[in-house]
Amino acid sequence: MRRLFTILAAITAVIAGAAVLQLKLAVQEKADEVKAIAARIHQDREAIRVLEAEWAYVTNPRSLQDKSVRFLALMPPKAEQILEDPTVIPFRPRGVEAGEDPGVLLPARGENKDDKTKPKKEKGTSL
Repeated sequence: MRRLFTILAAITAVIAGAAVLQLKLAVQEKADEVKAIAARIHQDREAIRVLEAEWAYVTNPRSLQDKSVRFLALMPPKAEQILEDPTVIPFRPRGVEAGEDPGVLLPARGENKDDKTKPKKEKGTSL
């Protein structure tokens, strides 16, 4: 009986050791994957920083001004080229007048020109 118990204990120990070894290998594999992902994240963040710096350099107003002068032959407008009244645009066909300046204000959310003419539906009423 004692010999059977010893053999069962030895088999159980071997099985437990194999399970622990398999678990250890699986954990190491997952740790390697985490390290690889962290390295990729670091590289991506570094690439983003480089791209943001490049974008800031390329869109610098002074740089854009220099490039527009050099490549497009564009110069800043002179004072006499700026019109105060948009209705007097040169080279406009005769008989075509500029409309009223709508400004930059947009209608409020959900407000349309059609909403002003249509009666609003009251709660509890049906058509």
